[in-house]
Amino acid sequence: MMKSTSTPVLLGLVGGAILSAVVGYGAATAAPKRGDTMPLSDVKAGMKGYGLTVFSGTKPDKFDVEVIGVLKGFRPNQDLILIKTPNHPRLDAANTVAGMSGSPIYLEGKMIGAYAYGWTFGSEPIAGVTPIHNMLEDLDKPIPPLFKPKESFFPKSKDAGKGKVGTPSPRMLTGLFDTSSSTPLTAYDLEVHAKQLAARSSRERGALSNSTVAAASTPLMIGGMTPSAMKLAESYLTPMGLEPVQAGGSGNTVASDAPSGFVDGGAIGVQLIRGDISMMGLGTVTRVEGDKLVAFGHPMQGGGASDLPTAVAKVHWILASTNRSFKIGEAVRPIGTLVNDRQASIVVDSKRIPSTFPVSVKIEGVEGAPKTKWDSECAHDPFMAPMLAAFAIGNPIETTTPEHGDMTWRATSKLKIAGYGTIELKDFGASSGEPIGADAFIRSRLTRAMGALVNNPWEDVRIEGVESTVKVTFAREVAMIRGTQAVELEVDPGQPVKIQLELMPYMGKSEKKVIEVPIPKDFEGEEVEIELSPGYEVERPRAAPESVTDLIAALTDPTYPEESLVATVRLKGESGASFRGNVATRLPPGAIDALKTSASSIGPDTFGAVQQTSYPMKRFIVGRDRVRVKIRPNLK
Repeated sequence: MMKSTSTPVLLGLVGGAILSAVVGYGAATAAPKRGDTMPLSDVKAGMKGYGLTVFSGTKPDKFDVEVIGVLKGFRPNQDLILIKTPNHPRLDAANTVAGMSGSPIYLEGKMIGAYAYGWTFGSEPIAGVTPIHNMLEDLDKPIPPLFKPKESFFPKSKDAGKGKVGTPSPRMLTGLFDTSSSTPLTAYDLEVHAKQLAARSSRERGALSNSTVAAASTPLMIGGMTPSAMKLAESYLTPMGLEPVQAGGSGNTVASDAPSGFVDGGAIGVQLIRGDISMMGLGTVTRVEGDKLVAFGHPMQGGGASDLPTAVAKVHWILASTNRSFKIGEAVRPIGTLVNDRQASIVVDSKRIPSTFPVSVKIEGVEGAPKTKWDSECAHDPFMAPMLAAFAIGNPIETTTPEHGDMTWRATSKLKIAGYGTIELKDFGASSGEPIGADAFIRSRLTRAMGALVNNPWEDVRIEGVESTVKVTFAREVAMIRGTQAVELEVDPGQPVKIQLELMPYMGKSEKKVIEVPIPKDFEGEEVEIELSPGYEVERPRAAPESVTDLIAALTDPTYPEESLVATVRLKGESGASFRGNVATRLPPGAIDALKTSASSIGPDTFGAVQQTSYPMKRFIVGRDRVRVKIRPNLK
């Protein structure tokens, strides 16, 4: 949220935090002249005209404007026209208004630009107008490829084609998770990705840090979300210039009185998610030409080539505020796609169908719940897709199970991937005193898998849908490892080690259980340490993925069963290795050197050899322990 301050700050009224320093894609070219537009050179102080915007409903209305002057060099290759909007009862109270951004301004019947910037805490209705020729340059540019290759992501292999490493599909990197570090792609973390994008946003705004000019936050009309989910959304989106505002509207249906399409001065929404919950950035259309239009007068996020759903919107009211006034509205007719997000405007193609995917969640085990089936439609974006899915699943769970008591949940999610079929992922959790919410799913296997897939370095992967079933029990089905001990302190070579576990179930009596851990036959005359861990904390040995097929395999079954205990024996003097998609968990001394060749710098990844055995527990285990046992010498 924006911090309160008495210092006037110039803000884009809907624009995002990432202001691109690149004026266009490729060489900048002047937009062809339109007879109904006025060149900036003809705009003079004192000229009077009007603007168009929606004050209520869907029909644009006029408001008076008067030119104050022109600020040269406001942005790279972009000036700013200063205007005041006198003699309007609502604007006299609200001053400059977020959501009016993009409202076309006319002098002598000709369009000069879009109402786009204002000052926080201003006491006068003063606004900045982005010149129309800058916006028309965005409209006239060919839309760049949605993606652009990044050669440094991962090395290529000789295998090319679907599911293999080869030349990646073109890939624009603005919003992608940075996998160029040593962090494996399977360890995708939404919080890390959000910090990466926030850092990029901060760098873009760094040149303005010592001035009063600042990038604006995009007010997102959010509906259907709990207060805790709203707070979580703020923590992820505000650093990137997106400001959640509690509103309403599902946005996936067409209102009976909705206009058939976009018009100059009409309200437009950019929808991140729609359905049982919704997120929509609200602004105004500047100019419609055929199937395309420009709006906002500045970026939404500044991400360049985009693929976000748009909609005709309806305005309910303009909320006046001493900080920053804004429109409250909702989508009434989904139509078109935001295809380009530039410095001077957003560009929308009303005929293009956006890439989205459905998310449905069914909640079982909550008797008397008024709603147990929830459906949403999410934008397909490298960062937004996994985050939106987490909200689409976690928010309904919190709404359906608000009890502040003991609770255990098990989620089974089917993730449909275009060209690769459907994979099944399982998540779980237990809590005492706190409802389950979206924050639990931010860290889920589903979110990590989606993030890894849509940010992979090999090819463009499309999510076609998510179906989750969440089973809830009102008990804390966990048991803590209270203690362990070996039944015998010494065993013969090749004999299993018996270990007695003392488990303490939550709100239950202590239980004892004996497991037998196999020991390799070549252990003799030495002490062996056995580590006992919950199955969900123990990752299976995996080779670094070299294709989408490898990645899916690694994501499908990353750990041992959730309700299990794993005994790990470390094998001294031996190593495991992964190389070109294959894993050998136990290799004799010298074998690693045989895999390396002097002709190539690419060699196997090695790890300490282990032997792991899994034991079903029928509940989630908490805690770890170690047991040491001596292996007698082999006297034969």
